[in-house]
Amino acid sequence: MSLLGRAGLDLRSWAKSLRASKRIILICIIGFVLALLSLRILGTLADTYLALAFYRSLSSDSFVPLIFGIATLGDIIWVPLVFWLYVFRRDSNEWTSSLILAVAMVSAMALTDILKAAFNLPRPFQVPSLGITPRGEIPTNPGFPSGHTTNAFTVATMIWSRYPAWRVPFLLLAIATGGSMIILGLHFPSDVIGGVFLGIFCGTFVLGLAKLRSSK
Repeated sequence: MSLLGRAGLDLRSWAKSLRASKRIILICIIGFVLALLSLRILGTLADTYLALAFYRSLSSDSFVPLIFGIATLGDIIWVPLVFWLYVFRRDSNEWTSSLILAVAMVSAMALTDILKAAFNLPRPFQVPSLGITPRGEIPTNPGFPSGHTTNAFTVATMIWSRYPAWRVPFLLLAIATGGSMIILGLHFPSDVIGGVFLGIFCGTFVLGLAKLRSSK
């Protein structure tokens, strides 16, 4: 057993995992690209209009802590979930779920940071002409894709596959997370849509990889 030995590398499973879920993977890639091109680059007016509509839908700042709390919960809920499934559960399938979620989240966060740096697109409050003031926090990294939304949908994808009874609550949390980020003035709708597809992509890829590994 070697930590860095080339003989232990298993890149074929990556390709097999992508092929096994090629329909979902392809939809995610197309959806991500369309969010970038049709809204963020070519459809700037529509993206801006929707961003302002969501932002102005909040009539009172007294709701900001609640909305920010929802966004934060969607962003970090994977941390206690990983801990709960691995430390407190006795079923080995739940230990596997913990590993799947942890790997999916690391993949999602790494891809999000790479794509943010690659596209380097501004957030709504960084566009002076919109007159948007950030609520809750002032992020300094680029906007596309939304990291909070990516994280929330990565979790929702794993839950959807392995815990059917919890599908609706986690899907609603993921949707609420994305909407909250627009209302807070921290993201354009295109950022959130891109995050939706990126999160589903990461979750689907790692779930497929786990299925292949468990069959060996």
